[in-house]
Amino acid sequence: MESHILSYLNWGDYARLASLHSSLSSIINDAAAQCNDAKWTLAQSLLQGKNGLEKNATLAMKYLEELAGVQVSTESFDPSYEEVTPTSIQEIDDNIASMRQLGKCYLEGNGVAPDPTLGLAWLQQAYLHGDLDSAHETAVIYEYGKYGVEVDIYLAAKWFHGAAKAGNVESMAEYAMCLELGCGVEQSDEEALEWYRKAAELGHITSNYSVGEWFECARGGLPQSDTEAVLWYFKAASMGDEDSKRALKRLSDIARIVVPGWASALNV
Repeated sequence: MESHILSYLNWGDYARLASLHSSLSSIINDAAAQCNDAKWTLAQSLLQGKNGLEKNATLAMKYLEELAGVQVSTESFDPSYEEVTPTSIQEIDDNIASMRQLGKCYLEGNGVAPDPTLGLAWLQQAYLHGDLDSAHETAVIYEYGKYGVEVDIYLAAKWFHGAAKAGNVESMAEYAMCLELGCGVEQSDEEALEWYRKAAELGHITSNYSVGEWFECARGGLPQSDTEAVLWYFKAASMGDEDSKRALKRLSDIARIVVPGWASALNV
């Protein structure tokens, strides 16, 4: 009966009931305790101030820490990359999502004093449980020195490489750029092209442009081929890449032969 009634209430209803009588003061905790999904929804409602609740990031973090189910400290934090088995998006549960959310809270100072090291430690914990997005985000933080973290191009490259090997498409493109520029790794056109192609074949828009550009300029051991360049540019342009549209206009004499009707197809 109780669970049937609770299914009709939102978190604001729980809060109003709790204010009516002291015996109902634990109703929100009791509702959240029903399942992890309920606790996750409550934490998000408190973080964002929605579903009838006022924003309370501090309380939200309490629920997120309960969901995470692990202890994280700055003392045990090691920023080096460690290879793990990735978890599919469908398998990312509330526990792992809570680890990632806690990382963002500590990085942004949402509900707690900002603590970049602890934020990175929580992101790493999420990654160690299979969350590739956390690995990519860690790399970006080191690359740009976000949240007051010191720029470290070598750590950024390691995390991009690790996430790329595990299948993160954005990290494939970023690691390709590291190789192309020799940023944090030894410069290699051939390896850069390999990662650009992997990312492109998985639908990464700008990587399709990059492969086309490298065919046009005969880089990475590729033979010069405007025909191949046009084909790659057209793939990227079809996904909305403006640089590729300009490249097709520049190579329009070849494009109209290789991809008849390309201009009308792209509405340019």
